Amino acid sequence: MKKFLPTLIIVCLALLFLEKDNQKAYAQEAVANLQFQVGVPQGQFRDQLEEIGVGINGMIGYMLPNSPLVLGLDMGFMVFGQDKRTEPLSSTIPDLRVEVENSYNLFHAHFLARITGRDEIFRPFADFLVGFNYFFTQTTVRSRGGFDDVFTDTNFDDFAFSYGLGAGMKYRVYKDENSGSRIFINLQGRYLLGNDAEYLRPGSVIIENGDVSFDVRKSATNLMYFQLGVAIAF
Repeated sequence: MKKFLPTLIIVCLALLFLEKDNQKAYAQEAVANLQFQVGVPQGQFRDQLEEIGVGINGMIGYMLPNSPLVLGLDMGFMVFGQDKRTEPLSSTIPDLRVEVENSYNLFHAHFLARITGRDEIFRPFADFLVGFNYFFTQTTVRSRGGFDDVFTDTNFDDFAFSYGLGAGMKYRVYKDENSGSRIFINLQGRYLLGNDAEYLRPGSVIIENGDVSFDVRKSATNLMYFQLGVAIAF
């Protein structure tokens, strides 16, 4: 896995240099991505958190005219696991029971600089990202068997600076001849280094004799991402 991303970046950069249309003049272009993502903890983070994160990711950007450079904002959300239990709503109403769920989450946001090809069909690209990770644990109360949240509270959170590299490829599957808008299938990988942060993991919320305590973990927060989705250029 450690060799996968450097290899992907090298391949994408090589394809960019080989692209015949790189020297042509192009107009400005807006781009947007929406994709499914998987986050795999690395190093110290993996030692503390064995779960894989699953979620969604989105990006909006602007491709500079006559340039291979895209500047944009990239954001995503992942869940690293959940705990569920059934409890009475209160000690005075023991016959009314509710479902209590703890979710262990990550929201990440990064400024993005992308070097990309401008081919109409196949576009390799390489990314540099800098931003932050926001780890937060939420407790939600809902009716048993229902989906409507009754109460939700964030009971533990922390921030960490994050930066790293990525690469990927886009393949065009549709073009509107009137507007010029295009739809691409987007596949990419990233390795982001994260500073130390405190966080909880599944099983870290401990309930004993009506009191709550947290088994807090702390480490660097490096993550490998794999993302697959749809990109639009217009």
